[in-house]
Amino acid sequence: MENEDSVIECTACSSTVSQDDVLTINEHAYCHDCAFMCDDCGSITDNEQLITGSGNSWCSDCASYCERCEDGVNNDDTHTVDHNESWCQYCYENYSFYCESCSDTYSGDCTYVQDTPYCESCYSDECYWCDDCEEAFRSDDRCDCYNNDGSRCCRSGRSGFIHDYSCKPAPIFKGSSKQGMYLGFELETELRDVEGGARFASTSLQGLAYLKHDGSISSGFEIVTHPHTHQEYRENSKLLWDTIDTLRKDYNARSWDTDTCGLHIHLSRSGFSSGAHLHRFIAFVYHNAPHMMKFAGRKTRFARFNDVYTFDEYDRPVFSIKHKVGSPERYSSERYSAVNTQNPNTIELRFFRGTMNTSSVLSALDLAQAMVEYTRELRLDDVKLGALSWEWFADYVVSNNGLYPDLYSRLDKIQSVDIHNKVFANA
Repeated sequence: MENEDSVIECTACSSTVSQDDVLTINEHAYCHDCAFMCDDCGSITDNEQLITGSGNSWCSDCASYCERCEDGVNNDDTHTVDHNESWCQYCYENYSFYCESCSDTYSGDCTYVQDTPYCESCYSDECYWCDDCEEAFRSDDRCDCYNNDGSRCCRSGRSGFIHDYSCKPAPIFKGSSKQGMYLGFELETELRDVEGGARFASTSLQGLAYLKHDGSISSGFEIVTHPHTHQEYRENSKLLWDTIDTLRKDYNARSWDTDTCGLHIHLSRSGFSSGAHLHRFIAFVYHNAPHMMKFAGRKTRFARFNDVYTFDEYDRPVFSIKHKVGSPERYSSERYSAVNTQNPNTIELRFFRGTMNTSSVLSALDLAQAMVEYTRELRLDDVKLGALSWEWFADYVVSNNGLYPDLYSRLDKIQSVDIHNKVFANA
């Protein structure tokens, strides 16, 4: 209200308000501490109805609070999860899943059936789990675990404990990641007693990993882990590492000193914050090809670093990763490259040499996770200043050595690169 000296006072707190800052509700004057203007509808409302989020201020008619992160969100940008909860776009994209069967969105864990997510209720009503091939199927799909002659289909060959190469059991996610980043690895190994090693490993690793045949391995198998968070690998996977160590000690399983074995690490696409983040990640790998090969302990035609180079009209090499960052349905890329981007759900790092040394496997997982997190927050100005160099990344690892202890312990060995490749060195 306005007093006899023409000084405007706030109706709520009686503080003095200048003519330029006064907010009027039903002919009553308010200061900005007691009222606000909604960024959406433009109405002036008392602060009891104030909802804030992403730098905006809304009234309760135009916005609400996300029931997961409790941040304010415009009503036009909300999504319904678990039938009645209102979530913001970020939480909806990163912490919920869409059930293809009932067409509803849910929080929590889903069960994948042949790459299709199902909620718990629909999975129970419409799907079944085959214990023999360890895979889920829709009720109207017949499980082909056995051929007509009675032989195993999914786990055939010399050992009933080893899946066929094409078999893809339903993933079992281990741990929880706020960023949605999960890692899985494929470790190829050779051993003489394939039957005994497979029987031991398959039984020991049930629910953590499974075994698959690989045409490149004459006598052995590859160990394929279910998706784990990096923290889960480091803190809650003792059984996994003990199993690999036992294969090495008791079954003479080999990987490093062979010509056929590699270590491949898969990273979930959903764990990258954006296309720009994925671009920075892939660019970092290729710009530091000599260090990657030094760390991996090999240079191989099955994980080539030259698939990002084309040549201009003057036969000068041109660096481009557009075909690797784009959707795999629209852009073609090579599988046998250092970073394979053909898979719709994962990015595959193929350049690591196989190893039965569990610390070496952990250091490779450390490197993969560290590169993801290091490139997550980089901006264009950082890149221009040289942030994609190995030196910058090494400083990051040193500063976060507690998160990546096995990678940190190997930094000194990687600094001196002796793999000769002029194209990579000058890129």
